[in-house]
Amino acid sequence: MKKVIFLIVIGLWIVSCGKSEENKNEIKDTLVYAQLSESKSLDPHAVTDQYSQRVIANIYDRLVEVDENMKVVPSLAESWKNIDPLTTVFHLKKGVHFRSGKKVTAEDVKFSLERAMKSPKLGSLYSLFDKVDVIDKNTVSITTKKPFGPLLYHLSHKSASILNSEFAKTHNLNQEADGTGGYFVDSWNIGDYILLKRNTNYFKGEPSIKYIKIRSIPEENSKVIGLETGEIDIAADLESMSRNTVLENPNLTLAETSSYSVQFLGMNVEKPFLKDIKIRKAIAMAIDKKTIIDTILMGAVKDANSFLAPGVFGYSKDVNTYQYNPEEAKKLIAQSGYKDIELTVLTSNNTTRAQICEVIQAQLKEVGITLNIEVVEWGAFLSDTSTGKAELYMLGWSPSTGDADYGLVPNTHSSNKGSGGNRSFYENKKLDKILDVAKEELDSDTRLALYKEAQKIINTDAAFFPIYYQLSNAGLSKNVVGYVQTSANYPYFYKLSFKK
Repeated sequence: MKKVIFLIVIGLWIVSCGKSEENKNEIKDTLVYAQLSESKSLDPHAVTDQYSQRVIANIYDRLVEVDENMKVVPSLAESWKNIDPLTTVFHLKKGVHFRSGKKVTAEDVKFSLERAMKSPKLGSLYSLFDKVDVIDKNTVSITTKKPFGPLLYHLSHKSASILNSEFAKTHNLNQEADGTGGYFVDSWNIGDYILLKRNTNYFKGEPSIKYIKIRSIPEENSKVIGLETGEIDIAADLESMSRNTVLENPNLTLAETSSYSVQFLGMNVEKPFLKDIKIRKAIAMAIDKKTIIDTILMGAVKDANSFLAPGVFGYSKDVNTYQYNPEEAKKLIAQSGYKDIELTVLTSNNTTRAQICEVIQAQLKEVGITLNIEVVEWGAFLSDTSTGKAELYMLGWSPSTGDADYGLVPNTHSSNKGSGGNRSFYENKKLDKILDVAKEELDSDTRLALYKEAQKIINTDAAFFPIYYQLSNAGLSKNVVGYVQTSANYPYFYKLSFKK
């Protein structure tokens, strides 16, 4: 009897080892990608936040894209030609299909771009567009009202994604999509994850990984632990402590580069205390950015001198924000005549931003300003800031086009107050004029000079106080192949595979 039991145990051990070896060699069919917050919508014309646009980037395509070096490359348009200073003709790649099986045509391009032009949130990107004409089923022309230097870069923006015009007219694009991208939306478990399934007929090549699960994980520790245990394959936007954890783990890789993102403190100039530029300047002068960077960010990032980041066309190294000077801040407050100043800063459920607010709270207290901190979920944050409820707010901005027009116009032009992106409800007519002229200018040197002047005005008016330039990074399992971290910080899942 003992012999029989022994043989059974040995047999089970052999079977178990065999299964282990088999599982070890088996390649996963699902990649788990973690980010801080979930998508708010699948509609390319309804959202400006990066969490939503990361999904949109993968389920839709655009006429053109920008590569890792921010060079414009063909996508749905295989070629294009400038007919005159106002007209560009695009020739579509033939034989590309939406998920539904319908072929992409020039009518879809016309519908999509005209819809983008009407978007309350993103229409400013296309304010110089005059008309979109169908020449034939595979050819479309775009005519602008005036010469438009950043045309191609704007067409690479996620809001220039090409929709199925027939589908869009009859479906809710916030929750449904019929795109041409490398992946389709398989399911959406709101509050947890979006599951994408590969497009086996993708015109850029069939993706290697069958499923992509995009999870929203607001807790930084949970994100990192998931990486370490293998539950998560890629974790985006790591904070300073997490970077070190990944660097010290031989099974993980840190992909990192400079980004186009500036982290800033916004001030709603329509609020009672903040209408006074003396108070805004005092707040700026009370903030010691070096302390924030050295303590919260462990010295890993650079102090921001502008609302534009280095690498974005139009950035100037020769402009400066107000420097730390608490004594001068106290004088400005005294000159304003205000006493007992109490304000509230709003931040999303981002650990780093909340910690920065705590440091700013202590620094403002030193100059006599009481600062309350309110931490809310990302959707509530976007709503409260766009409707003007917030007094102060902590936010980041990354112009994914790599051009100053998109870097400055949505946030600082008076035409975009509120949901258009200008959450400080800031208005300066001189700045508006400079930005309007720069949009129409084709000469690079002239545009650079205009944007330099624009950055000086923005810094002087202090409705936005740039604090630091964020790194663009992700932690990933060493089993992930093909990941390239870009400054724009969008992953393209069709390029990825698992190590065999």
